[in-house]
Amino acid sequence: MSYPFTQIVPYYDNPEMFREQQRVWRGLHAKQRASLHVIVVDDGSPEYPASKQIEPETVTALASFRLFRTKVDVRWNWLFCRNLGAEKAQTDWLLMTDMDHVIPGTTWAVLMKQKLDPLNAYRLTRVDMPELTPVDPHPNTWVMTRHMFRERVGGYDESFSGIYGSDGEFQGRVNLWARTVVMLDAPAIRYNPDAIADASTTRYERKTVEDRERKRAIRESIRKLGNDHKPKRLTFPWMQVYP
Repeated sequence: MSYPFTQIVPYYDNPEMFREQQRVWRGLHAKQRASLHVIVVDDGSPEYPASKQIEPETVTALASFRLFRTKVDVRWNWLFCRNLGAEKAQTDWLLMTDMDHVIPGTTWAVLMKQKLDPLNAYRLTRVDMPELTPVDPHPNTWVMTRHMFRERVGGYDESFSGIYGSDGEFQGRVNLWARTVVMLDAPAIRYNPDAIADASTTRYERKTVEDRERKRAIRESIRKLGNDHKPKRLTFPWMQVYP
C-alpha cells in the first residue's frame, strides 16, 4: 500500500530554503514523488515572492505542484496558509509543516507505506541540521486526514492571525478529536539560519507583549462563546499563482 500525500508548506520570503525544499523533493524515490502532491502558499512575501523561485524540474518531478498567494501581508498568517492548502488538497492524507522543516525520503517511506489510522493525528520526531542532532518534536508538524483537519478539528482559527505563537490553540483542539501519535521512526529535519540564512522568518518580532495580550483577549472571547465559537477559516483574499 502507498498512501498519496499532500505536503502543505507556507512560504514567506524564504527563497534559499524553498530551493532546498525543491532539491529534496526532486531527490525522493520515483515512487514517492509519484505519490507526493505539494501545495505552497506564499504568505504575501514583499521581497522574494515564491512565484519567482519555482524551478521547472520540480514541477515535473512531483505528482502535482500548486502555488497560492495571499493578497495581504499579515504577520504570522501561516494559519490561513495551512487552511487554504487543506482546502485545495485533493488527497485524503495531509502533512503540514513549516518551510524550515524538510521531510526526507526515509520518512516518506514510513508515512506512505505504514497503515495509518484516520482517527489519529500523527507527529514526527525531529533532528537538527547539520549533524542531525535529535531535538524535541516540532509542535506544528502534523500528519492527519483532510477530513480530520477540516471537519473534526476545524482547521486553524484565523482569529489568531497576526499573532506569534498560536499553535497551542490548534493542538488543544486536535487533542479533543484525535489520538495523537508520535512516529518515532519518521523524523523531520529542521534547518536553522546557520545552515540556510533565510530558513526562518526574521521580518517580524516574536513573543511580544502585544501578542500575549491579544491572545489572552481572544481566548477569553472564545471561552465566553463556548460551543457557539467556530474557528474562522479562509478569511483572507488569495489567488492561485501556479499553475
